[in-house]
Amino acid sequence: MVTETIIQSVGSTKHGEAAHARTTGRYSSIADLLSRSWVKKLLFVSSDMVAIVAAHQLTEAATRHWMKMPATALNPSGYYLFYIPFFTALLYALDGYKSLDLRRTEKELELIFKAVSFSFIVLTCANFVFFKPLGFSRYLMVGWYILALTFVLVARTSLRLMFAMLWRRGLARQRALLLGTPYGLADLQRRLSIQLHHGYDMTGILVDSEDDSIFEGAETGLPVLGGLPDWEAIADAEGATLIIVNLEDSPVNHKMRVLEIIRRCQEKRIEVEIYSSIFGAQGLRYERDEFSGYFRFYSRPLWSRATQRGVKVALDFLIGLVGSSVTLLMVPIIGLILKWEDGGTIFHRREYVGMDGRVHHFLKFRTMHENAEEILQNDPVLRAEFECSFKLKNDPRVSRAGRLLRKYSLDEFPQFFGVLTGQLSFVGPRAITPQACARYGELLPKLLSVKPGLTGFWQVMGRQTTTYEEKIQMDMFYIDQWSIWLDLVIIAKSFWEVVRAKGAY
Repeated sequence: MVTETIIQSVGSTKHGEAAHARTTGRYSSIADLLSRSWVKKLLFVSSDMVAIVAAHQLTEAATRHWMKMPATALNPSGYYLFYIPFFTALLYALDGYKSLDLRRTEKELELIFKAVSFSFIVLTCANFVFFKPLGFSRYLMVGWYILALTFVLVARTSLRLMFAMLWRRGLARQRALLLGTPYGLADLQRRLSIQLHHGYDMTGILVDSEDDSIFEGAETGLPVLGGLPDWEAIADAEGATLIIVNLEDSPVNHKMRVLEIIRRCQEKRIEVEIYSSIFGAQGLRYERDEFSGYFRFYSRPLWSRATQRGVKVALDFLIGLVGSSVTLLMVPIIGLILKWEDGGTIFHRREYVGMDGRVHHFLKFRTMHENAEEILQNDPVLRAEFECSFKLKNDPRVSRAGRLLRKYSLDEFPQFFGVLTGQLSFVGPRAITPQACARYGELLPKLLSVKPGLTGFWQVMGRQTTTYEEKIQMDMFYIDQWSIWLDLVIIAKSFWEVVRAKGAY
């Protein structure tokens, strides 16, 4: 009986392992399929079409229900056969179906807004010019625009979230092989890390040197797979679908060798990415000169920057007005809780360095005990931790009510007064204390060139779980990449992070 039980157990184990292997194999095959460029494009085209049709059908149903309009007065029969191909072609012309891996979230938002808005304008004009004898409802067109903008955004965001989830689990990634020096490649990894981008599966590094000393101080965490002459054989062995060539201070920086690598990759249908700080110049756009074959760099249009800054000012005023009103309603409740716990003050005046380099103050709901400074100075361990990151994970100075306020960022609400008066911005680099200025070094003038904000890039990317050095890099990334579209993405993510209360303490 015992032997029979053991045999059955072993058989069950083998059967379970086999089933697990089959399941893993299926997941791997599906993930490998999803990593292909044509599959991603097909998913995005399909989601766009479904979103546009759903927006039209829902708007039509709502118009007929609420406006009591007959179907014949809304739009001609089969009208969708005209506007769906038009919208899809427009998105294609705007590079809306380029590789998902190459476009950031705020660029996706900008693309969707421009494509849907332009489609709405052109279709409205076409209705008056080409379909003038036919019936069209203005309510239908406006409703379609609003719902199409919403549905396309939701559909594309859902796909991006799906791929981001797969990437975090190591699935559907592009297998990348890196050529160049470890220092430049470490900088590439840092750029991807601060953006939490996991779309690449870095398999290893190829270098054109046998001297191991070039790796001293370079923290890439990647294995050296061989020398540069063997790149093609190693790429085949590793199943690489992307070759990243670093041109910074690298022996690879020989044009004939780079061109040969690109030529062979095209023949093998392997994508090539040239990594150089020149092409990553912030605040500049570039395009290829078809006559010379070179790249020409030019600044963004002044009217675009001015318009976006105007929208940011108006948005700050609106958010500051609403936030200040909510704060006034919160003061009696939170004040009563704080007074009941320890009888201390309701507000805390926080020092920060403004754009003029001077020390200013903003208000926060008090979250610490009245003798917080004394607690910190009397504990050398706590003081050392605080001086390292200016934060304490298990901070004994925080009161019970303060922990609740911090968890859901309720202590930040009085700062809306500063947003309303123009002292702060809702989105921007985090305000720093005078003591933290030294941590920024030569980057301090760049930080102070932008108005500090209540929320920002590093708050939504890592909140308190990032190191101080990572926070600095994220602030610099925000300043370099700023656009109103990036602000809108950060605002949306901020509300989500506050609701989840992830990483807050």
